Amino acid sequence: MNKAKSVKILNIVINIFICVLVIFVLGLPWMISWYVEKMHRPETLAATVLVTCYPCAPFAAAALASLKKLVKVSAKNGPCNKECCDLLFRIAVCCVVIAVITVIAGKFYMPFWIVCATFTFVTLLVMALRTMLYTESEEIDKD
Repeated sequence: MNKAKSVKILNIVINIFICVLVIFVLGLPWMISWYVEKMHRPETLAATVLVTCYPCAPFAAAALASLKKLVKVSAKNGPCNKECCDLLFRIAVCCVVIAVITVIAGKFYMPFWIVCATFTFVTLLVMALRTMLYTESEEIDKD
């Protein structure tokens, strides 16, 4: 697959995730009410999920926007540049904030600890990738 097709497909997938996030944010009160009612969960679960997910949503949106820009910048200039490293750092910070929010929420609803672990691992991957690209960009600048 060539570079242009890969970039186009990746942009489509990112746009799908942005749409899913918007639908999730708009439909969350209805979805969680339905879940609590059908699964006979405590009424407090709805509030816990809403109070956890809504503060996470802007950070997820910021990470997706940064990812979209990262794809654009790396397609234009290559991945080994300071702007790409900065965008990866921004994505990692968003993931850390989501991890912190969900680790606190895990005290009230344990499945959030799984979300926390997932975002912590994603942060680790993104920071490792950023470090590799940053190191490579420094070597390119030396030459």
